[in-house]
Amino acid sequence: MISNHLGMVEALRPASDELSAQIAEFVAAGGKIEVVEPPPPPKPVVYVPQEPPAPKPFVRRRTEPAVPPPPTPLEIQQERRRKRVEWVMELAPDHTQSEVIDITGIGRRTLLSMSKEFDFKFKRSSHGGHNSPEFIKAAAEREASLAERINAFKELGISRRRLCVKLHITGTTLTRILEKYSIDYPKSRAGGQRCAA
Repeated sequence: MISNHLGMVEALRPASDELSAQIAEFVAAGGKIEVVEPPPPPKPVVYVPQEPPAPKPFVRRRTEPAVPPPPTPLEIQQERRRKRVEWVMELAPDHTQSEVIDITGIGRRTLLSMSKEFDFKFKRSSHGGHNSPEFIKAAAEREASLAERINAFKELGISRRRLCVKLHITGTTLTRILEKYSIDYPKSRAGGQRCAA
């Protein structure tokens, strides 16, 4: 390696001597050689971490007024029922149940359940119905005629069951008439003759 380097130096020596002679000739002719300062070494790159951006100031957003959700089918049904009940309660003091049925078209059972649930009553009918004087008088006359017929059948010895069939009344009605008119109608004995009515 050293021998090769020296060989290159010796090979380039004539060019070096020629260059030295040219420099001496230039200086002798009044030339001046300027020595140029080498450029400064580059500054080392220093990594500076980037700072996070400054937070944005808090600005309260304008909220739109909340729109209520549409009503559910159950809520619609409850609202309709509430309005119907209010309507019926307004009509009840001045109208009979039959008149309210004609006005509203609501059935009798529905009106009855409404009146029980919300505790209101309809106007009493002044004519007809169970509370009319004519009906009460007719019912009393019918019960009196039934009492006479019961006494007549008692003398014939007919059982209570057959008596109800012949008079077309129920056992409850018979018991009520017997108590009202103090009629002692004997019941058939246990094991006695009974007939299927």
